[in-house]
Amino acid sequence: MSLYEVQRFIHRLNVEPAFAARFREAPEEALAGYALDEAERTALLAGDMAALWRMGVHPLLMLHYGRARRIPLPELLRQIEPLRGLRQLRSARPRAGADARRP
Repeated sequence: MSLYEVQRFIHRLNVEPAFAARFREAPEEALAGYALDEAERTALLAGDMAALWRMGVHPLLMLHYGRARRIPLPELLRQIEPLRGLRQLRSARPRAGADARRP
């Protein structure tokens, strides 16, 4: 699994509108330059948000990917709703007023 490559690909979709358009028009061609395994490639081609979530794609990148693929937010949320609780999302920074030494 190459989570870094998946996230690098999604980041590029977000920062290069022409690349996102190319992905929508010729997805296999856009994925060609990335070292992805078959599951990653399949998830990106299919718009499988649940699979991307299970892989550990960052939530913000999931939103960028959904936008690039033109997956409406309600659909994105519907796909990952059954996975609620699968991942713990916590900030690495302490909250304001919290003791910074406590984990």
